[in-house]
Amino acid sequence: MSISLDHSKAKEILFEQATKARLGQLSEISREWQDRVQRLGELCPHGKSATVIAALGTAILAKATDVNVDVYSLLDRGESANSYSARSLADNVWARHRAELDIDLGANGTNPLNNTPFIGKTRIDDITGVRNREGWKFFIECMEELRKIGSTVESQEALNGFIVARSRSLVAPIDMTPEIGDHLAQGALISILTDFVAENSEGGRRAQAATAAMLDAAFGDSNVFVGVINDPDRRAPLDVSVRYEAGSPKTALFVNENASSPYLPNAKFTEVESLLGDFHTAFEVKDKPIVDYHIRSSIEKTVKDHAVRNLVFVAVSQDQVMLDFDEAIQWAAKRGVKVTIFSSWQDLYLACKCFAPADGKIFEGKVFRRLVSRSQLLGVNLSDIERLAKLGIEKIDPEGR
Repeated sequence: MSISLDHSKAKEILFEQATKARLGQLSEISREWQDRVQRLGELCPHGKSATVIAALGTAILAKATDVNVDVYSLLDRGESANSYSARSLADNVWARHRAELDIDLGANGTNPLNNTPFIGKTRIDDITGVRNREGWKFFIECMEELRKIGSTVESQEALNGFIVARSRSLVAPIDMTPEIGDHLAQGALISILTDFVAENSEGGRRAQAATAAMLDAAFGDSNVFVGVINDPDRRAPLDVSVRYEAGSPKTALFVNENASSPYLPNAKFTEVESLLGDFHTAFEVKDKPIVDYHIRSSIEKTVKDHAVRNLVFVAVSQDQVMLDFDEAIQWAAKRGVKVTIFSSWQDLYLACKCFAPADGKIFEGKVFRRLVSRSQLLGVNLSDIERLAKLGIEKIDPEGR
């Protein structure tokens, strides 16, 4: 007989354990599961079977709600004893509240388990042929340990450990001295940054971290908002956005009342000013090739949803073929939208450096430190971040070699 889980109860348990995690209330069992989940994250980073993290988190939450559930179940089938719908629990509880709790599930969309190899399956232990064999083997070991748990209390302690391991706000920052990266020459830093992004996309996280790092150094990290990859709860436009300074007047945008605009028809100066949002510039970061329609569709959505009219596209894919976007840029300009496209990290870096304040601090060092911090906040593989941080200490050839 299948089990129908109470999603309201599951939500209460999730928030209760998240609160305990933030207060540092961890048991020995919690710490054991924290270590397991951290190891699983290393073996299954974003872009390499990371959905297993969402699957494990869902099974733990299910067990914490009703200890009798079959942890390998994906769908509730009456013919299977103690089966439950992992998909609905993941969709209705984890996906809805993950961003609020600042937890990285590995698969952060609205349907966390709707990915290969889980899609179309009814049970986890029926899945075969997974390419990441080492990661999958350890995932099954974790599931076996979870299956053996015989009490709700212990299951909730396991959930506590999962939250600590996957919570961005609870991740201990990489230990960095205030001067780390200051010795890097401009060419060396750009080379490090370029190689770091090209090495592994991690679902676009590295490119997003690199963009945010430069903007942090130019505008201050408190004014830069970085969205969560595949976050269904978009609170800001595009991937990275720059806020207006607190207390600063928002620059009004003049639109000729005869201009044609699908969103502000016949708008006058004062009407446009009142519609300006909290962000003055939005960045779409693409480490995959883009074409004309990507730009146009992003412009339409961003203007409609957030009233931002200063848009930047960072098209840094090594496979980027189309470089002339003049038609799209002109199309946007006629609609009162300013578009800038950067096709290399060096160009974006120099633009940020040009407009950064001369505050007496070494710009290269500021960017490097923010690259390390942003990478960690976005969930980039921890061992790779640690390796990156070491490059800020080691002596680098001033020519960038």
